[in-house]
Amino acid sequence: MSTPTVFVVDDDEGSRNSIECLFNVHGISCETFESAEKFLDGRTEQPIGCIVTDLNMPGITGLELYQKTRDMGWSIPTVIITAFGEVASCVHAFKSGVLDYLEKPVPTESLITRVKECLIFSQQAHDLAISNEAAKLKLKKLTNKENEVLELLVKGNSMKAIAAEFGTSFQAVSRHRQRILEKIGIEGDVNLVRWVLDYRRASVAN
Repeated sequence: MSTPTVFVVDDDEGSRNSIECLFNVHGISCETFESAEKFLDGRTEQPIGCIVTDLNMPGITGLELYQKTRDMGWSIPTVIITAFGEVASCVHAFKSGVLDYLEKPVPTESLITRVKECLIFSQQAHDLAISNEAAKLKLKKLTNKENEVLELLVKGNSMKAIAAEFGTSFQAVSRHRQRILEKIGIEGDVNLVRWVLDYRRASVAN
């Protein structure tokens, strides 16, 4: 299992080393990069963690790095740091969706607090994505008829009502229901409905 990591992207070596030392002292996993290009090089999957990046860098700037991660479909939290804070760039950063914008010298407490929040969020989002993918695979195992029965169960229909809807026997619907429970790995109609609704809510949130 991957450890949530802070990815520090800053062309200033002194700043990189200082932030890395700070995170190490607080037991936070950290990797440093001298440019956005180095961070992105060969990286195709979204890492678990957060990005702490300088705003003004040669080549790809901090804000451009943030935008590139969004263009790649990533949702990794990003904190911008800068020695040249301006109201206009701060407003632009927040409007773009950057999580925080801190001026150098970075306030230690603020950075540590924010980064820990980011790491928790990133881990939870990662775990939820894995859970949703597993749920999706389970649902794919259902036949068309089982999906129809499941949908009616989720809508609150009784077994008798579903049998009447399909013009079939109670026993036939019961068999479909049992196969649904076995394929999804859940016991009981209440747990089944809760599982489906939780999955749908999580899918919408993502």
